[in-house]
Amino acid sequence: MSISQLLEALKNPQVTLSVGEKLLAGFSVALFSMGVVFIVLMLISGIISLLQREKKISQPLEKIKSESVNKCVEKKEIDDMGELVSVITAAICSVTGNSSNNIVVKKIVRSNNSKTSWERMPKSTVK
Repeated sequence: MSISQLLEALKNPQVTLSVGEKLLAGFSVALFSMGVVFIVLMLISGIISLLQREKKISQPLEKIKSESVNKCVEKKEIDDMGELVSVITAAICSVTGNSSNNIVVKKIVRSNNSKTSWERMPKSTVK
């Protein structure tokens, strides 16, 4: 009996096979299954290695992009600081009623409080 005939005979439970034929059919199924698994694992390994090569190629581009982004962020932070100073100066002018010519903002320090002044106010109990 050939292997294909043995495999067909294994499908039908009414066919009786000798122990040797069953072993031969079982080994052929096992070898075929291992071959399929090996091929799939090799495909996965190839895909992973391609992705790693692509990552190595794209890393220098990411460094260039991150450096240009850092320069833009630094410029933006400086611009934001100027806007912040102008807003604080305008707020002080509106509260005091003076012009901005008399006010000079020398230093701005950010507080470490995570809560706003409204959140820190004690809650009064109303009955």
